[in-house]
Amino acid sequence: MIIGVTSLGDRIYVVCYCSNVIAVFTSHQPFRRLQDIVVHGLLSPFDIAASASTSCLYVPDLRSRSVWRVNVDSGAVVQWLSGVDARAVSVTSGDRIVLLVVVDVQCDQHGRLTWRGEVHVCSLEAVTEAIVTLSPDITSPRSVVMTTRKTFVVSHGSVWHVMHRVCEVDMTGHVLKSFGSTPGNGVGQLHRPVCVSLDDKERVIVADAANHRVLLLNKQLTSPRVLATWRPRSDDDTGGGPRRLHYDSHTGSLLVGLTSGHIDIYKLN
Repeated sequence: MIIGVTSLGDRIYVVCYCSNVIAVFTSHQPFRRLQDIVVHGLLSPFDIAASASTSCLYVPDLRSRSVWRVNVDSGAVVQWLSGVDARAVSVTSGDRIVLLVVVDVQCDQHGRLTWRGEVHVCSLEAVTEAIVTLSPDITSPRSVVMTTRKTFVVSHGSVWHVMHRVCEVDMTGHVLKSFGSTPGNGVGQLHRPVCVSLDDKERVIVADAANHRVLLLNKQLTSPRVLATWRPRSDDDTGGGPRRLHYDSHTGSLLVGLTSGHIDIYKLN
């Protein structure tokens, strides 16, 4: 299962569930696989993001409670941040590392997990510049990106939760606007929105995993448009479809990492 995908220069970097290998591909056809990067100590990657100015990759690892940094030019690997349960990572145009940190994990009698979230904004030197506690109604957040308006777009909701949404929140964690409601496949619904990304216009791209589709929303989180769909493997297949997204602003390409282990690439208009 692909758990993270990003691009840096003319390379695509991919991490998979419970693997310490970062797979490297060329970003142009025929998309050749190059030499993998092995990160010793990486146990369970949950995402990957890249900083173009430093040529570094950032990989959160829930099991080791750390974020790894890999310099693709020098090959240097360091445990960039430790003691954090980061589930997702993104990098702003101003080279701030934005982490979605899991807090207050609860397990019910059926073994189903629910958690709250914080957004940590860090400098390249691993200095935490801001911590935003997300509103309590954002149940089990899964992905975060920061806008140029100093707000955050967060997706949340697991299979057993009653609300599946994409929300924009301010620096206090207050929800400014949202898209979605109870889980479903209707025009205004989402079902397991596992990842969000922003294009050059700061439109919001959503990996609507259990609906096997990718949606595009405007800055107001309205006017949903289906960008791509995938055929489910069976009638009760709610675990497939898109898992991770990365919009490459240099090429205008959208990388979609699928549960199947494949990556689909689209030109975004």
